[in-house]
Amino acid sequence: MFDTESAYSVVQNSMSERRGKVFTNEIKMALMGKRADEVMKLLNGFWGKNERVEDLLKEQDEELVKLYENSVEKMEGLDDLISFLDQNNIRKCIGTSSRKFLADILLKKHGLADAFEFVISGDMAKKGKPDPEIYNLCVSRIGEPASECLVLEDSLNGIKSGIAAGCHTCAIPSEYTRDEDFSIATILSDSLKDKTIKDFILNN
Repeated sequence: MFDTESAYSVVQNSMSERRGKVFTNEIKMALMGKRADEVMKLLNGFWGKNERVEDLLKEQDEELVKLYENSVEKMEGLDDLISFLDQNNIRKCIGTSSRKFLADILLKKHGLADAFEFVISGDMAKKGKPDPEIYNLCVSRIGEPASECLVLEDSLNGIKSGIAAGCHTCAIPSEYTRDEDFSIATILSDSLKDKTIKDFILNN
């Protein structure tokens, strides 16, 4: 829904540079969809460090919050898709590996705090994507069969998570994931504006 991966890339690249390391796209791919604590543990390994996860999260959050508040924008087509879902009485929720306070910053900033029934965030789950826990929690709370749910994701880990939870999946690759093989997804779209998403929803 939001271009958060660019913000994470900027911050994690800066953190890597301060430790004399190069933040590569391969590292980026390994981190996508993971819980915040999992990300910091993986980064520690890439850096060859053993820093406290709590300290790393504090360092990251100080920079990340500034970017969230000032530069992270909505994905093109989000408002139109939300209107379409509302007009067709289709329920919607958020399942994100990000922590709740970060998701809330963006929802409030873009006037979407009341647009979704609820948010299941990374700090509400024990495992990050590709484990299905986050989407299992979404399905359980929304009270609908997983086979009637559609997950929108920009990462392969997210698509795997949705599939493992029994949901249909729509892959919308970002600039970081466009080279991934998303053939396992139910549908593949170029953006949230893609008519394929609406057609699938109306016909399934």
